[in-house]
Amino acid sequence: MKRLIPFCLYLLLGAFTAFSVFANPQYLQLEDYLEQVKTKSPAIKSSTLQIEGSQESSLEGHLIYNPRLSFSGYYMDDKREGVGPLYAGSTSTSDNFNLALDQQFSTGTTAKLSYNIGSSNTSGLNAFLAPGGKFNYSSGLTELDITQPIWKNGFGVETRATSDLAEASSLASHYAEKFKLKQAFSQAESTYYRLAIARESYKLQEEVLDHSKKILEWTNKRVRNQLTDKADELQANAAYQSRQLEIEAAKNEQRSAQLAFNVLRSSASDTVEESLAPLNTESLLNIESPKKADVSDDVKAAEQSERVTVSSNELSKQKAQPDLSLFGSIAYNGVDTYKSPAISESFSTKNPMYKIGIQFSMPLFIGENSDIRSGRMKQQLAAESLTLQTKLVNAQNWEDLDKKFSEAKGRLKMADSLVKAQKEKLDHEKYRFNLGRTTTFQVLTYEQDYAQALITRLRIAQEILTNHALMKAYSL
Repeated sequence: MKRLIPFCLYLLLGAFTAFSVFANPQYLQLEDYLEQVKTKSPAIKSSTLQIEGSQESSLEGHLIYNPRLSFSGYYMDDKREGVGPLYAGSTSTSDNFNLALDQQFSTGTTAKLSYNIGSSNTSGLNAFLAPGGKFNYSSGLTELDITQPIWKNGFGVETRATSDLAEASSLASHYAEKFKLKQAFSQAESTYYRLAIARESYKLQEEVLDHSKKILEWTNKRVRNQLTDKADELQANAAYQSRQLEIEAAKNEQRSAQLAFNVLRSSASDTVEESLAPLNTESLLNIESPKKADVSDDVKAAEQSERVTVSSNELSKQKAQPDLSLFGSIAYNGVDTYKSPAISESFSTKNPMYKIGIQFSMPLFIGENSDIRSGRMKQQLAAESLTLQTKLVNAQNWEDLDKKFSEAKGRLKMADSLVKAQKEKLDHEKYRFNLGRTTTFQVLTYEQDYAQALITRLRIAQEILTNHALMKAYSL
């Protein structure tokens, strides 16, 4: 009769109970699988590049404040016939070179420091007007120009909005993609555990089916010998068919899990040759929940999107504003027949020029349509509401996952106690069987109860691991 108690079941159950986390080269560890996903998945590669690119491009918003260097120059040889030959001369050559450095500041102030040097040589003039019929001169000019907006872009409102818009657009994409990548790796981790659990579950379901078959055969024999009622045979047959459906479901789940496992590492196969690292109940109970980030990436993305809306609205508002600006210039000029003295004087205070002024321009119809103002305000309020909603959903998701995680660990303790109770019950029934106090049918029934308890514990283990993986999307 003992042959009816499958020894392989105890080997399997012993292996499951051990469920160790020892690093073994024959197993594909979770870290190795995630590395495969990282290197082989086009979606992961795309997200990684997008994260890096948007992080780097966010600096574009600060380019508006970078100093700009400009240079221009020309040489001209003019032999055109003038309208007044008495004054125009027959030949004129000239050159001019300008070097400038300008910068925009966050206050809206623009400053430009420039230096200009040029010369002009004219020949063929009337000798009475110009000795020798020639007139030559060189000039140098050092100039500093400063402009400060007062109304439109008043003290840099538009300038900062332009900078913020460029930066926030890139950062919104950066954080959104970063959160998406965390979710992808959480999904990959869940997929790894899904396959590990599906394989163990299928093995256990095979054992449960085998027990159901033996119970059915045992019942059939008793019915033929008229030792039990036909109803027992019908019940055993229904139980056996139910187990057949369950093992088909377990088989399909294992195939689906293998397909999902391979898809994440860019393979269309529904078979996985590698063995996955086993787990143990004690390790699962000792798993701590991840540390939640103060502000997770999905919330950061929403906050940056709100910045985009606020900046865009400010830029739209500024377009309708009158332009009132103060400006001033300081210049030092030098003019001489030769370049050297002209250049020297242009760097001295010998010939200064000071200028201060005001400039104003305005649209023909000042102000904005009330619908435009109302529309912009609604957009901004919508963005603020979306940020608040994202924060609320984020907090709810975390609390829900954390609670499920904690509750599942509590149920795992109960399931583990149930497994031990069922094992103790089975061992005692085997002892009674050896003494001839019970039947093989009863032992097979208890074996089935034990296997079902193991399957229940297995499913709870999957729930713990899945919730733990999903929580990582909101962690540091």
